[in-house]
Amino acid sequence: MVAGKSQWWVLKQLYVVPANFRALVAACGLMAISQLGGFNSLMYYSSTLFALVGFSNPVAVGTVIAGTNFFFTWVNLMLVDRIGRRRILLCTMQFMGLFLAIAAVAFHWTPVNHDLSLKEGTKGGDPAIVVLVSMVCYVGFYSSGMGKTAWLSSEFYPMEVCAMGTMMLTMTCWGSNVIVASTFLTQMENTTPSGAFGFYAAICILGWVSVYFCYPEVKGMPLEDIREIFNHGFGVKYARQLQKQAKLKGKTARNGSFGEKASL
Repeated sequence: MVAGKSQWWVLKQLYVVPANFRALVAACGLMAISQLGGFNSLMYYSSTLFALVGFSNPVAVGTVIAGTNFFFTWVNLMLVDRIGRRRILLCTMQFMGLFLAIAAVAFHWTPVNHDLSLKEGTKGGDPAIVVLVSMVCYVGFYSSGMGKTAWLSSEFYPMEVCAMGTMMLTMTCWGSNVIVASTFLTQMENTTPSGAFGFYAAICILGWVSVYFCYPEVKGMPLEDIREIFNHGFGVKYARQLQKQAKLKGKTARNGSFGEKASL
């Protein structure tokens, strides 16, 4: 919070200052996609989904999803500062869409009634296995990429609006979460499971395109440079230039240090 300024003034700075607004769009946009891509519908309704495709113990199967989420969250922790936020997003989000699309095709071959019950005398069979495998892969790519990286977007905000920007980021998260959680079963009934998962797949692919054009890489950058990035549009190219310059300076400094040691 800026000394002597009201919360209303700080909130306005997120919208009336173009660089702050672009940072807000990039950060909250990724957060919205991370929720609207269907992950929490799977976490909340995993037992319902796996019962739908014919698993006899859907709760136990659902723990596989939770375990996958835990493991790949750790993978993200180990990789995100080495690989970079943008790169890890671009390497994972398209596969999220791919495996959701595979699940949608598998649901098409699952005999499901309108009330989301399996038709009598039928078993899930191979489509059920395909759904499980595709969901495990989807969660793996989500947790190692967008699921945790979205929260790092708070580093886009300048210090004077960082607290308010983080509040907006959190509101976007839970607002999108409520939308998905409250509409998932209705969407499954009205558009069929294939339609629902196809919709989530489309959001993930749209998210990948948005990241490519609007989400700059800020790995290892000081706050002063990050502030400057969004003064150049969404700053994807400008951030890439800053990263190259930083690498060049680091390489020059290392070579200079090595030359001094060699002369000694």
